[in-house]
Amino acid sequence: MKQSTALSAVFTTTAVALVSAALLAPSPAAAAQDGCAQVEVQNVRPKQGLLMVAAFASADTYRKKPLSQLRLEAGDSATMRFQVCGLGASTEVALTLFQDLDSDGRMGTNLVGMPSEPWGSSGTPGTFGPSWETGRVKLDGTLIVVKMSL
Repeated sequence: MKQSTALSAVFTTTAVALVSAALLAPSPAAAAQDGCAQVEVQNVRPKQGLLMVAAFASADTYRKKPLSQLRLEAGDSATMRFQVCGLGASTEVALTLFQDLDSDGRMGTNLVGMPSEPWGSSGTPGTFGPSWETGRVKLDGTLIVVKMSL
């Protein structure tokens, strides 16, 4: 009888802990308020180099001074999901990404300056590449989806 009561207490304590964790887990909107954004990147070349991510807060700092930077190993899948944090109180952000296939820390380009490694941007990158205006997205808890070039 005592063993049954002890097991019941363990199960009850575990159930309460799990429910509490689920209730206390930050929602996507709360994560945005904490200076984080949820990102999904599509068309990643699996198991090839590093995914380099930079987040910018304004037109003045775009491609000059990122709020946050990440280097992530390309996983087994063509789609990667992760959080970008360190965004502070920003209400919008622009992300730039490239897949560093040769792991040299720089985006490779051809003789005329066109990227030779996959790249991507939040928002809707223009014909001539990303800019603050085409790349900025609101930080409202919505998943930011980026499609890498092929």
